[in-house]
Amino acid sequence: EVLESTRKVDTVVLDKTGTVTEGKMTLVAVHLAEGQDREEVLRLAGALEHASEHPIAQAIARAAQSEATVEDFANVEGLGVQGIVDGHAVLVGRPKLLAEWSQHLPDNLQDALETEQAKGRTAVAVGWDGQARAVLVVADVIKPTSRQAIEQLRALGLRPVLLTGDNEA
Repeated sequence: EVLESTRKVDTVVLDKTGTVTEGKMTLVAVHLAEGQDREEVLRLAGALEHASEHPIAQAIARAAQSEATVEDFANVEGLGVQGIVDGHAVLVGRPKLLAEWSQHLPDNLQDALETEQAKGRTAVAVGWDGQARAVLVVADVIKPTSRQAIEQLRALGLRPVLLTGDNEA
């Protein structure tokens, strides 16, 4: 009966995380404010994120591999993290966290953040010493085999649908 009923199936619902994607967050882009150094942004943000257990934070920490010392680390519920890294007051998280410290994203970083979020990626803002410095972008990257698998499902006349808890985009 089960085999008979599968003939009527026209849609396959796939869980995104770990099925279509690698199942772990990876740093995929770094957008810098004018005059900022990519390595310095990653060094300071990575050190702070290393102290956090959040999957987004761990992706940034892995990419940065920073050895800098963090003091006064604090998780700001729902907004991000803050702390002192090598004498700099560093913030990493939602733009709202930076705005609470009067560190507003310049237009190029705000545009980058919105563009990346529209692609379904997660973008976090980075600032220190009173200035927004960068937007870091993380995503659960698609497995190399996923495209072919989706094409094969479509060739069988099935409609693949992605199931995810991420943002709507």
